[in-house]
Amino acid sequence: MKTTTPRDRVLTAIAHREPDRVPYNLRLISDLLPVAQAQIGTTDYAEYYGHDVRYVGLKLPPKPEAVPPAEWAPLPTADIIAQAAEQTRKLHARDLAVCSSYFCGVYEQAKHWLGYEETMLGPYEDPAKFGAALDRIEAWKSALYGAYAAAGTDIVWMGDDLGTQRSLVMSPEMYREWYKPRHRRIAAHIRSIRPEVKVAFHCCGYVTSLIPDLIESGIDILEAVQAECMDLAGLKTEFGKDITFWGGVGAQSVLARTSPEQVTDGVCRTLEIMAPGGGYIAAPCHTLTEEVPWPSIAAFHDAVRQYGAYPAPGRR
Repeated sequence: MKTTTPRDRVLTAIAHREPDRVPYNLRLISDLLPVAQAQIGTTDYAEYYGHDVRYVGLKLPPKPEAVPPAEWAPLPTADIIAQAAEQTRKLHARDLAVCSSYFCGVYEQAKHWLGYEETMLGPYEDPAKFGAALDRIEAWKSALYGAYAAAGTDIVWMGDDLGTQRSLVMSPEMYREWYKPRHRRIAAHIRSIRPEVKVAFHCCGYVTSLIPDLIESGIDILEAVQAECMDLAGLKTEFGKDITFWGGVGAQSVLARTSPEQVTDGVCRTLEIMAPGGGYIAAPCHTLTEEVPWPSIAAFHDAVRQYGAYPAPGRR
């Protein structure tokens, strides 16, 4: 029997089976919320458009201005985890899939703490010092992501922006030496708290050559899947049985600079490529910004709802 609830729909897709239709969602930057209010009468666009996924967050204290970034790593308390667990229970009671809010990963945090130059040169100039900094970051991120697993979310969302629109930001060898072991240990820690939780990895830009490494590290879902710099058909063919793709609808190429009719065409092409056999959650490949007109946002939702049904999503 085909699944009908949003949570079952998402979990079925992640399990590489076909639910009743392709699950979907998108995210808007806060500057677009007044536009949502004007266009649809509410800022709760996820509710209005029937998204299958909702997000919960950990309410960590803000960093005091006098504290240097590298000295600020607040840990979630039992009360903070309990608040996230209550949010999760309420969403599960509505049969919605729950994903954690995003905390950047090891590489991105290193840039925040150390700066871009030291992050890139540290492995060569002072590998011991650099490794110790990454170890501190790994411990902190493990605690944050693990808190979401303890709160009962279906998906824990981690990640690092490892790609540009042309290539990786570092060599595959550097990634495998410095970051892959830490990503693998973080994913294992998340599952040590709740084995059934799914781990999503966010990465903007090109990351095709590292997908086998992410799969080996225990990543269930690759999120963003930027269509402007990766071959969607090649991704689905080569990796579609081993990892779920979440995103893939070009924010630049499909949503930002095209008509609603062209958005529909772009969404349908993406569904035809990515959705067969499950393993796909439809979404833009980035949080949408002001350059995306509201008619394109509406057209995305119309297209996935009208043409996202199995057995032939994307077919018109």
